[in-house]
Amino acid sequence: MSEKQFGKVTLVGAGPGDAGLITVKGMNAVKNADVIVYDSLISMSLLNDIKEDAILVYAGKRAGRHHLAQREINQVLVDYAKQGYEVVRLKGGDPFIFGRGGEEAYALKEEGIAFTIIPGVSSSYAVPAYNGIPVTHRTHASSIHIITGHESKEKRGNSVFDYQILAKEEGTLIFLMGLSNLSNIVRELIAYGKDPKTPAAVLQQGTTAKQKAAFATLEEIEEECQKKQIQAPAIIVIGTVTKLADDLAWFGHGDLSGKRVMITGTSQLGRHMTEEVQKHGGEPVAFSLINTKKRKADLSDIADYTWAIFTSANGVRYFFESLKEQKIDFRQLMHLKFAVIGSGTKQELWKYGFSCDYMPPVFSSEDLAAGLIPHLKPDDMIGLFRAEEASEVLRYELDAHGISFREIPLYKTVVEDRKKEELLRQLPKMDYLTFGSSSAVKAFAKMTKDYKGTMPDIISIGPITTGTLHECGFSVKKTAKVYTARGMCEAMIEEAGKC
Repeated sequence: MSEKQFGKVTLVGAGPGDAGLITVKGMNAVKNADVIVYDSLISMSLLNDIKEDAILVYAGKRAGRHHLAQREINQVLVDYAKQGYEVVRLKGGDPFIFGRGGEEAYALKEEGIAFTIIPGVSSSYAVPAYNGIPVTHRTHASSIHIITGHESKEKRGNSVFDYQILAKEEGTLIFLMGLSNLSNIVRELIAYGKDPKTPAAVLQQGTTAKQKAAFATLEEIEEECQKKQIQAPAIIVIGTVTKLADDLAWFGHGDLSGKRVMITGTSQLGRHMTEEVQKHGGEPVAFSLINTKKRKADLSDIADYTWAIFTSANGVRYFFESLKEQKIDFRQLMHLKFAVIGSGTKQELWKYGFSCDYMPPVFSSEDLAAGLIPHLKPDDMIGLFRAEEASEVLRYELDAHGISFREIPLYKTVVEDRKKEELLRQLPKMDYLTFGSSSAVKAFAKMTKDYKGTMPDIISIGPITTGTLHECGFSVKKTAKVYTARGMCEAMIEEAGKC
């Protein structure tokens, strides 16, 4: 097989944990990949906008066993590339800073497979920055030294010599993946002349909601870590720059600070919820369990309708996309009146230059029907532009009142079954679990039917979704008073205040 028949592998640095720290180029590679081989420390939000047929391969730590051996990961990359796939190897931090990306690149080169490297934001400087520690400072440190906390047994040379050199350095020392080796690091540095009173810090899960830090002198840092119950993954920073955190700490302030929130709805809802959670200092994990797939819908009879009803922003978007595809002039809509459920749907409609004529004060199908029907005339023709599996409430109420209508399914909801294994891994790490629709609830129930672990607190967007959750056997911590992404966020803030 010639090289031209192979696919390509892109080694992408995902950053240290905050999904926003991946580069634009890296995120574009993820979105266009056929196969994504990912680590356990990346933000799962990065998997939320991948191609609908992309293959996900977990290369992190599995329950009851160690990480996949490096040779196994290398082979996975080679095998998929040889099948002609565009493969992304999504690695925490930067792939070439203690990420074994060099080994993976060599394995690909030996097999004649083309590869690209997209560097990432490294935890070595990003995690200190999120703790208010500048790793260099004009009056404190003019150099940084990044050291692995665990050396390979295959490395040549004497590591004791390294400590002799490191102990004399005046710059900032940064040990990655070294928490379990902290005692030895401290002992060796002090033994070779490092001042025991040198300021030090150990930083846990930096850039995420679970960020935590221990600050002390070098001789006392191990004891302080035990007091603060610092756990891996963590990095060690040694140097006077750590004292600057007293004045420069900025991260972790907000009503949802320290809270990790999983967002199960569609990608579009995920974007809205992400913005809201971030505003209040929480860590959003956009992890859609459902997505939408457009259906072919004939809109050539649009002139027959007097009202168009949309029950979601997706319905609005697919409606206008279909009009464009069918080359239907928007001026043919000038006679139409529009009814919507919710402010999000109203805003989506306005993106296309149309304002809504009716929106119920409470965002539900029941309230839409109750408020709209009195405004309708006997000769009105209603178009229900919505999902294939939409609620029957509107259909029932219109029919009961003798109102003429047609249902035009513009899209259907599909379950993201490929995310099941990752969902089960992520659930124990979450504080809150949010649901914006009954479809998401049903998908979740299907994926977690054998789950025996602790369930995060559940926040529901409204009473219908709450009803579905109860039907599926789940306990709801709080239902939003306003049925929007912001309403769910406000419900979480209220609940978090009780903790």
